[in-house]
Formats: sequence, structure tokens, C-alpha cells
Amino acid sequence: MSKPDNIDNAVLDELRAWGGPNEMSAFEAVMWLAEVDPRLRSTIVSVMELDRVPDWERFKADHRWLVNAVPRFRQKVVVPKGVGNPVWVEDPDFDLDYHLRRTRLPEPGSDRQMFDAGALIAMAPFDRARAPWEATLIEGLSGGRAAYVLKMHHATTDGLGIVQLMSRVFSRDRDADQRPEPAPVYGRKRAATAANLGFKALRKQLVSLPRRAIEGAGQFGRQTAAWIKYPEDAQTTMDYLSSAKRMLGIKPVAGSGLFKRRSLSWRMDGIEIPLVDLKAASKAVHASVNDTFLSALLGGFRLYHERLGVSIKEMPIGFPISLRVEGDAMGGNKFAGSQYAAPIAEADPVARIRHIQRFVRDTRAEPALDIMIRLMPVVTKLPISVVTKLTADFTTAQDAQISNIPGITYPVYFGGAQVTHLWPFAPVPGCGMMIAMISHNGRCCIGINSDRAAVTEPELLMECFREGLEDVLALGRPAPTAKAAKSSKETATDKS
Repeated sequence: MSKPDNIDNAVLDELRAWGGPNEMSAFEAVMWLAEVDPRLRSTIVSVMELDRVPDWERFKADHRWLVNAVPRFRQKVVVPKGVGNPVWVEDPDFDLDYHLRRTRLPEPGSDRQMFDAGALIAMAPFDRARAPWEATLIEGLSGGRAAYVLKMHHATTDGLGIVQLMSRVFSRDRDADQRPEPAPVYGRKRAATAANLGFKALRKQLVSLPRRAIEGAGQFGRQTAAWIKYPEDAQTTMDYLSSAKRMLGIKPVAGSGLFKRRSLSWRMDGIEIPLVDLKAASKAVHASVNDTFLSALLGGFRLYHERLGVSIKEMPIGFPISLRVEGDAMGGNKFAGSQYAAPIAEADPVARIRHIQRFVRDTRAEPALDIMIRLMPVVTKLPISVVTKLTADFTTAQDAQISNIPGITYPVYFGGAQVTHLWPFAPVPGCGMMIAMISHNGRCCIGINSDRAAVTEPELLMECFREGLEDVLALGRPAPTAKAAKSSKETATDKS
């Protein structure tokens, strides 16, 4: 991609490590393996609006640079036979032309057509014999615009990992020269197979058994001695176990009857609001941007149910809590899921914010916040039919999942075109809808990916979300004077 101003050897080192270890974590392995059930496909799509159409040859050259700089983009996934998590291995038959696509909308292409095209791209399953990513250039948008759709598997990265990648490969200069291609990290070699990876994993486990047994016995002895000498350490362990019992015992509230159906079809929508307005509202009520964002969406859900004549008090919503720490490799996945009984009946946006704050504070304070991550190695040992059922039971119980991702704060360019909007569309792996917000150069781009069977009135839901957002944004605006209020009332009367 176009050369950023700060590209240097340190950045190249970060890009080479992007995605983390070659062996998937147990959490990533579950996402990959559970896709035997098509409802559980985990495909992330970023729809980036461009102010102009980039040159196609430059588009291809930028991606040649990318796949050479970031080894993960040249790798496919092999599942070891018998033992071990899926492994990223170099694809000796990697063909960049397969991963690059180009299409054109009937002119003048609308945003609705752009989102519909993005949904079709997202719903198509990956060829699991190839690297799981695709890049599509969509031309024909009104005003000479274009769209760049980057489709990736969630086992590769979470939303923050995508932002980390883009911040290092996009340019701050529209006219930046193309940079020389770095040499690929790996040379072409004999393809790894499921059988030989399984043999290596089994041999590694067998070789490590004596050492692990000795270390386990030694650790048990040291832990017992520590508990005798320092009783507070024993209390810490008991606190963790108690927390784990609470976290595992959480049962989601009953879902809304409006969102109970599921299908294989997705619909994408986007809502834009100014970041400065959301920050002003948050500051006015001493809340985070995430608190006010969640409150606005809950207000939208309340309006949606009211207008369809359905009474509801709470709704099951999930949202991620990042577990990343300084020094973690870019890319990959490091977050814990939470189950929130959202107070949909609450009409006061500030009261909703306070409820959210209490929930987030209490959840973050749980010692066993990471318990599901710790249990994933056990889950991967279960039969795949059990894995898919456990995953489906967890995700289908949630009417919505919501996330907020800090984005790029400055203008960026791709192939000579400015990225004006970055719409994030997370997968809908069994839940009713997935809503994600990325702040991009002063804009909050909210991507709503909904199951078409769950959300039967999408235009009405978008209208309700906009009203919910407006109620929250109004918190950051000065209170109107009596004269202004009278003028506003007269104007409203005139319009009616």
C-alpha cells in the first residue's frame, strides 16, 4: 500500500510479527473450527470509502508490498491431524491475483448499493485451502468515489488489530511514492500437511510430558508452601475461583421476541456522527465515549420496540473487553466477552449511562474476567459437534453484540485516494446483529451488520438508532434559552 511517512525498519518488524504466533490460540481455533456450522462463520469486513478511484495497477502493487511485508497474508490454515490447534503455514501456491477483485456498481452508485455489495462479499465463505482474505475495489459510486472492501477471517485478527495494520500501511500523503517491495520472510518450500503437523504436535507433547510433570509437581509444592507462608496468596486463589463461578454462572436474560429468528443472510447499514459531538456529550456527563455510545444504541432499541408495539424491560447484549497489554504482538485476538442485561425500558439516557458504567466497572474488577479464554484449550479437545453447539448456544442467546474501536485520528490515503470513511462490519455468528463503531479522522463510523431474519424492519431500526444517538449528543449541547426554545417550538409547529 502507499508508503506512509514513518515507514522504517521498526515498522517493518511490527508488520512481520502482525498476527502473532503461527499456532492459533485456543480461542482462535474455536472460531476456525466452529465454521462447520455455516451460521457461525466469523468474517470481518472493512468497507473503506475513497474520494476517488485508485489506479488498478497501483492497487495491485500496493498489495504486493503488503503480502511481502506481512507474512500472515501469504499464509493459509492447516488443521493438524489428531493433536494440536490449527496452524498458519506458508501457502506455496499463493496467488495474489486470486485475492484481488474488482467490480463496478450501476452508476450513479449509492451508499445503499455499496453496503449491499459489501454484504454479498461478506456472506461468501472463504476457500479454506487458501489464505483467508480478499480485497475488492468497488467502482461506480456517485461523485467519482470508490470503495475498498477488505475481507478477513476473525481468526486472523480482531478490529483493533486491523486498525493497527492500517495505521502502519496507509500513507499520510496523497502523492507518496511507491516504496520498494521488501523481500518475503519465507522462501517457497514443501507444503505443510495436516499429517506432519499432527505428528509434530504429538511429538512435542510427548517430549514435554516428563518436564511438565516435574514442573507441575514442583509448582504444586511451591504453591502449597507459599499458601502456608503467605495466606493472602491462598485467598487470591479462592477469590479467582469464586469469580470464575460467578462468570460461568451468568445466564443471559430472555431475548426480544422481535429478534429471535436467525438465517444465513446479512444486511449492512452505516450511520455517521461527528466524534467531537460524542466527546462533548461524554464529557458533559462524566462518561467515556463507549458509555455514551452504548446508551444511545439502547435508546434506539427502546424506540424500535415501542414503535412495533412490543413491551420489553431488558435485552441480552454482549460486548468485548480488551485483554491486550503493552508488548502484545499486533493482530490476533485478545478480548473477553461479557453478557449484559441491557436496561431497554429506561428512557433517561444518563440513567442508562450510569447503569453501563456500574456494569463495566464491576465486570472489569472480576479476577476471572479471562476465564473463558482459559477454558478454550479444554473446549478445543471436545468433538466438533459439541464445540459448535456450545458456541451457538452462547451467541444465539444474544440479541446484539456491540463494540467500539479507536481508529486513525488523521487523514490517510490509499493508492492516491483519501480514505474518507472506514465502516467496520463484524461477523454475525449466531447473534441477531453486530454493531461496531470506529472513529476515523473525526468521524464516528457505525457499521450495523444484522441478520435479515432477526431485523425485519431495518430502515425503522436505523431511524430509531439515529434518534437514540441524537438524544445522547444533545447532552453535550448548551441548554437553549427561553427565546431559542420558543423559536424552536414555533418552527416545529410551522413544519407540522
